[in-house]
Amino acid sequence: MPSIYGPVAHKPRLPSYELITTFDQLFDLVASIGADEFALDFETTSLSPKTGKVRLASICNDSTRALIDFYEIDLPSDGFEHCAFLFSGFSPIVFNAGFEQRWFDHSTRPGSVKCRDVWYLRCAMRGGGRTSLARFAKHELDIEVDKTEQVSDWDAPALTQEQLDYAFLDAEVTWKLYKKFRADADSEQLRCAQMFDDMVPAVIEMEDAGMAFDAAAHTRTLQGWEAERDGLRVQLDELLPDIENINSDTQLSDYFSKSMPDNWLRAWPRTEKTGQLSMTSKSLVLLSGMAPVDSPLRTFLTTLSEYKHISKYCSSFGESLLKSVGPDGRIHARFNIAAAKTCRFSSSSPNLQQTPRGEHVRQAFVAAPGNMLVSLDYSGIELRVLALLTGDERLLEDCVWGDVHATVAEKMTGQPVDKSTPEGKEARRRAKAVSFGIIYGSSALGVAGSMGCSMDDAQSYIDFWADRYPKAFQYRYDMMGEAQGSGVIRMVDGGTVWMSRRPALPKCANYPVQRAALSVMARALIRHKATLDTRRGCLPSPQCMISLVATIHDALIDEVDAGHADAALGWMRNDMTEGYLDVFPGAPTAKLVEGGIGPSWGELE
Repeated sequence: MPSIYGPVAHKPRLPSYELITTFDQLFDLVASIGADEFALDFETTSLSPKTGKVRLASICNDSTRALIDFYEIDLPSDGFEHCAFLFSGFSPIVFNAGFEQRWFDHSTRPGSVKCRDVWYLRCAMRGGGRTSLARFAKHELDIEVDKTEQVSDWDAPALTQEQLDYAFLDAEVTWKLYKKFRADADSEQLRCAQMFDDMVPAVIEMEDAGMAFDAAAHTRTLQGWEAERDGLRVQLDELLPDIENINSDTQLSDYFSKSMPDNWLRAWPRTEKTGQLSMTSKSLVLLSGMAPVDSPLRTFLTTLSEYKHISKYCSSFGESLLKSVGPDGRIHARFNIAAAKTCRFSSSSPNLQQTPRGEHVRQAFVAAPGNMLVSLDYSGIELRVLALLTGDERLLEDCVWGDVHATVAEKMTGQPVDKSTPEGKEARRRAKAVSFGIIYGSSALGVAGSMGCSMDDAQSYIDFWADRYPKAFQYRYDMMGEAQGSGVIRMVDGGTVWMSRRPALPKCANYPVQRAALSVMARALIRHKATLDTRRGCLPSPQCMISLVATIHDALIDEVDAGHADAALGWMRNDMTEGYLDVFPGAPTAKLVEGGIGPSWGELE
């Protein structure tokens, strides 16, 4: 009888495989594979090919089951380094392609082996996310993979049978996962998965290069945040002295649960895990829109939101960034392909994607002496791709030759907006928030909360937007209809995202636009990596640096020898333009990218 909690995972049988210990056996094995697809997995003595070796490689498909012990191969001590060329021309199926790809590129001509990631195939079919091989296997195959041996000594002169069996099992599980998803994938989903795979070399370059960091400057910034946080804390204690610990979300939830009327409690978002009132900065801003303008309640909610915001700066971008600086004085963040549900990038260790524009954080990310940072950002890419996806001519015209946000700002203020004045800039900034709220499905309540305006004003902004850009506004409902019919939405790159039969309107508005922006960036990133690989071959000396160092939302960042910065900016501009046209052939490219050259990330904007 099946479990009410879902399928019960079972342990796999002990694997059977051929143990390869000589070069002749390895040569014959590789020759026998021919053009067949196969899964591959490495066990290494280090996470980096600069400090370790490949001990084992497991290979599995329907006809081949082999485990290679490179310590036993009758070649010099680093057997893999002398054998890796045998895999040139192959495209093995792996899980976590960045790992195996690094080892191949270290020991062979970079790109001669092109790993394909089974997880990216799954993301192309269902939408993005992050997982481990063990969780993936348990969820999809009902197999429980024991990872105990993962941290065992792979440098030992003699490996145990348990280590050998564990090593082969990863390739076997990867192959089974690939077969399952490959059987159901259509040609468009395969095209999308290939796009994700093609981004891997660029991501490896960014992660390995890292960004230089001025720790002394950032320490001064952190001290300023802490002073601001402490000042807001004093204000909160004066506004609501009944709460003993303003940092306790439980105490805040209990207080408001007892003091607020029912209509507020019904509108107040709750945490999924505990069901208590949500105290996130986003929730507090939303709720402040329900309170009368200039009321003590709105003042408290707004101040609490600001306090939580600056407190997060201190915890997420303070000491954590300082601790992330490596021995080389650089921060080597991770860039995770297809990590969000929309398959947008995420960043981790640390999360550079969330690094704030203000507060002087980005000024601490600098170019090394003799170098400059070069960056371009797609200008208003989300509105631009929305116009192209929907065929909304007015929106496209305003994006390319006009100013969407200034147009909305004029509606909000009732007068022409001069962007050169502080008042005009602020009006445009507020209008930008309105536009993005609307295209991502926000209600009048959401717009009122984020803008600090009345519900009636918020609804009037939404109505104006819908009248001016009817096709773009209707798109969310078209996408909802598609999701309700099939459970999925087909994305511009050919992939699909599972939405369920009862999709939320904001997601139907949001996901296709975010995915289109990712697709444009992906094509640009792939092109730019190829350009830099070609240009590096023409440099006068190895000391001249030209490297991708980061992708942040819709921007690329290179670190370049100062003498080549202008040229690098031109290459980047061309690659980003062509990447955009790969996704939207024939689309207008005027005002597509903006950016420049500077000594720090903050000075590129």
